[in-house]
Amino acid sequence: MSLGFRDQKEASRRKWRLFRLLLSMAVFLTLGVFSYKAGTLLANREVVTLSGRVDSQAATIAALRDENAILTRQAEAAGQTEAEWRERYEAEVPTGKALELFTMLKAQIAKGADPERIEFLVGLAANQQSCDSETRSKRFLVRTPLSDGATDAATFAERTIVVVAQGESATDAEGNPEAWYDVAKPVVLNFIEPGGASTEATGPLPLHHSVVRGDWEYRFSATADPRQGFISVTMERCAFP
Repeated sequence: MSLGFRDQKEASRRKWRLFRLLLSMAVFLTLGVFSYKAGTLLANREVVTLSGRVDSQAATIAALRDENAILTRQAEAAGQTEAEWRERYEAEVPTGKALELFTMLKAQIAKGADPERIEFLVGLAANQQSCDSETRSKRFLVRTPLSDGATDAATFAERTIVVVAQGESATDAEGNPEAWYDVAKPVVLNFIEPGGASTEATGPLPLHHSVVRGDWEYRFSATADPRQGFISVTMERCAFP
């Protein structure tokens, strides 16, 4: 009986060890399956999260590309506008000799010159005119506060136009006034016609002026003469208009 009991007890122990082994294997298997499923779930969630981030970044990149395209078009439009304004500025704003003429015209109008008269004369300059082949030049003294008035006028156009000049006195090294005029300062030219009518040209030399009488236009150019105190005036006669 004792041997049979021991055999039964040993068999029971083997069964219990086998049961515990199977139970442990089942637990480990269950834990493995659970871990796998949990890992898979977490991985799927991470994939979804990363996919969402990728989609968001892709949308941001697309928006930035669109904005960049808009800015590029705006920059191109601004560059085109700038080029157009530059061309317009270069075409419409006078420079060089044109600027000098524009400044002179503004000054003459500011002094009271008739704009229509100026427009008319400018129009004449664009047309071919018939002028005398020879010009006439005369020199005379420029009046100053200290001059005596001798030989201080010249006549032109068969003595029908008298030209008189007046300037500021030159000064010596000590600042004392001299009898002759200062060629660097403005000069006033008066063109006197029969009956007392006169026109005037003012400014630094050289000076240019025109007088119209009947069918003739008398064009005058005044420059400083090499002789101290004198001015040289040249007249050209042209058909008018």
